[in-house]
Formats: sequence, C-alpha cells, structure tokens
Amino acid sequence: MVLEGALYASDHPLTIDEIKKILSTESDTYVIQLLEKIEQKHKKVDSPFELQKLGNAYAIKLKGRVKEKVAPLMPKIKISTGALRTLALIAYKQNITLAKLAEVRGNRAYEHVRQLVAAGFVESKPLGKTRVLRTTKKFASYFGLEDDMDLIREKLEELLK
Repeated sequence: MVLEGALYASDHPLTIDEIKKILSTESDTYVIQLLEKIEQKHKKVDSPFELQKLGNAYAIKLKGRVKEKVAPLMPKIKISTGALRTLALIAYKQNITLAKLAEVRGNRAYEHVRQLVAAGFVESKPLGKTRVLRTTKKFASYFGLEDDMDLIREKLEELLK
C-alpha cells in the first residue's frame, strides 16, 4: 500500500533503488514482486490506474481512456508556443548552452528558459559565462518519456517523421 501511494504521489517515476529506500529493504526481488502484484491488481479490477514502466523506473498513472475523459479537470501548465519550441530544442539538443540556444531561438529564449525552469521542465547549471540546459525528470514524466537524453531524442525524431 505504501509503495502504491509512493508510485502515485511522486513527481517522477521511481527507480528500484528509490523504492528500496522507501520500503527499507535491500531486496530487488521483493520490490519486483510487489510491482508485479500492483500491476496485476490494476489489470484485474476496473481500475482507472495502471503501473507504467518508463526505462528503469515505475509510476502509477491514469489509464489512457480515463485520462481522456478527465483531462478537462486536470491542472494545466501554460506554456507559450515559443517556449514550447524552445523546450523541444532543449530536449533534442540537451546539454545545450544558453548562448547557443539564444543564437538559434533569439533573445526571447532567455525568458522562455526562465519560464521552463520555473515550471520544473528544464535544469540550468552554470558553465563559465553561460549555462548548460537539459530537461528534468518532471519533463520526462509529464510528457510520458523516459529520463534518458538519447531516448528523448529518438522519440522526438520519431514524432517528426
């Protein structure tokens, strides 16, 4: 029950190691057995939830058909089209410098980055006189992606085909 609550409440998918800490156990096998039980539970009953595996991490999310129906009730993060384009470029070229991003997207990129950092989608770390940008776990979770730069890039390329 604690694991199920943690998987639902967490702002990012939880790895086996994170789950072991939550449950105060050292056993990967025990954690995997619990995850399998949770998965089966939500498959058997008419549950609005499902266990999702995203890379090497797990989360409990609304099933697609339920999410469609309740979407109007869910909180929205408002991002302008320009900021969304900036976010897409950061996701595709991550570990891109702010200077390079501004060169490609123009001076509005600075404001977009401030908005994206405030929303928790982008992480900005200093590097000399500029900053290095990459997406966060929240970004991956929000957009249903794995928190892996190469997999995010592949997914974006797939969507652009």
